[in-house]
Amino acid sequence: MLIIEGPDGAGKTTLIDKIEKRLGLTREPRAVSHDAVPLTSMGQYTMRELDKGFGKRVYDRFNLISSPFYAMLPDPTFREELLDPEWLRDAWQKFRNVSPMIIVCLPPLEVVRANVAKDETSRVTWDHIDLIWKLYHNFAAQYPFVSQVWDYTQNIDEDLHLLMTNFQDRVVWANRRKTSGRIG
Repeated sequence: MLIIEGPDGAGKTTLIDKIEKRLGLTREPRAVSHDAVPLTSMGQYTMRELDKGFGKRVYDRFNLISSPFYAMLPDPTFREELLDPEWLRDAWQKFRNVSPMIIVCLPPLEVVRANVAKDETSRVTWDHIDLIWKLYHNFAAQYPFVSQVWDYTQNIDEDLHLLMTNFQDRVVWANRRKTSGRIG
C-alpha cells in the first residue's frame, strides 16, 4: 500500500503516473472528487481499504490522512465516522498495523500556488492552499511513518529510484510479516 499525499498542485498524479507501471501497482479509485466532494462514505472507504492490508496498490491521497487538512472547505470530507474519536483511534491503529508507505509531495509553496492558480480543478482550494501546504509540511516533518518527501523540482531520477527501491523493500518486508503470521 503506497499512499501519495500532498496539497493540490504538488505533483501527486504525475508521480503516480511515473511509478504505477514501473512497480506493477494498481491505482485505487479516488474517494473524493477534484471538487473536494466525497464520492463515498469516508468511514466505510477507510475500513474497506485498510481491511485489504498491505498490497501493491497506490492511492492518490488517503482520507484518514488528508481529510483533516481540507476541513475548511465548503463540503469537507472530515465528517461522519472521522469525527468519532473511538472510530478514529481504531482506524489509526489499523492503519499502523497495515504499515503503508507514505510519500508526501511537497515542492516549494510558490510552485504549488502557481500550479493551483492555473488548474481549474483546484480552484476550490485556492483560498486555503497556503494553510493546506503548511499542514502537509508539518505532517511530513512530524510523523515517523512518512517514508519520503518528494519535490519534483529537485533530483527526480535519484529520488524516484530511491522511492521504488524503498517500496520494493517494503513489499518484501510485508510478505515476510504475512508468512510469519503477523498482521500486515
